[in-house]
Amino acid sequence: MERYVLDITDSYERFICMDSDVGLHNYITFPEISSWGNEQFVITLENIEINMYEDIWFSPILNQNPNSIIATLLKEVDINQPECIFTVVLKRARVLMDKRSVFMFLEKGGENHYHSDDCGFDIGDKYIFLAGRSADYHNTMVWLTIIATGKLFLEFDEFDIISQSIELENNITIESAKTLNKAQELFIDLKKRDFDALHLNNIQSPFHDHSYLSRYFSYSENNNIAIKSHVIDHKVRFVLF
Repeated sequence: MERYVLDITDSYERFICMDSDVGLHNYITFPEISSWGNEQFVITLENIEINMYEDIWFSPILNQNPNSIIATLLKEVDINQPECIFTVVLKRARVLMDKRSVFMFLEKGGENHYHSDDCGFDIGDKYIFLAGRSADYHNTMVWLTIIATGKLFLEFDEFDIISQSIELENNITIESAKTLNKAQELFIDLKKRDFDALHLNNIQSPFHDHSYLSRYFSYSENNNIAIKSHVIDHKVRFVLF
């Protein structure tokens, strides 16, 4: 089994697609909250679409495995064309990073829930925003703002790669996306996970607000880099609003 680990530190903003043109839902699994520490943090993504038209993404795969499906699909596109479209869907993938702080917002049944793990951050740290449906809790949306230090990686297996957009042709159609979404929702419903068992602290941090976050980070099509440090005041750790 071939497993790939791509360094996406300088490209994650344009690499990961949070929206699907055919309506395929992506799903998120986050670590058990009690395990959150300043260590490697893993977010699992399911049915996530990624771009594959740049050398920095496909070359590490081909160098490791010249027989990857990516090699076959590359023959169908002209990557030298500026308007080249080449995406794949990963049935399952993991974003790996060294966490500093996490600000999570969940919506379940029309009700908003929050969890803040504010450990501060330094100039040069990066934040990544990930959103999707919960892979564990029925009828739940998840929005994660994760501030990390060092590099960010995407890990996935060869057999989880599914061709999606080759130029203007979609492999997964709107109708097949509906079928896949329905099957995934049924599976989640059968898990019967107790949302209350998450033990959220329900602290809404100012960093849940994008305009506040933007005071601390510069933005580009590649990544989001901290231009200002955030030091924890242990007397007033969070500001509620």
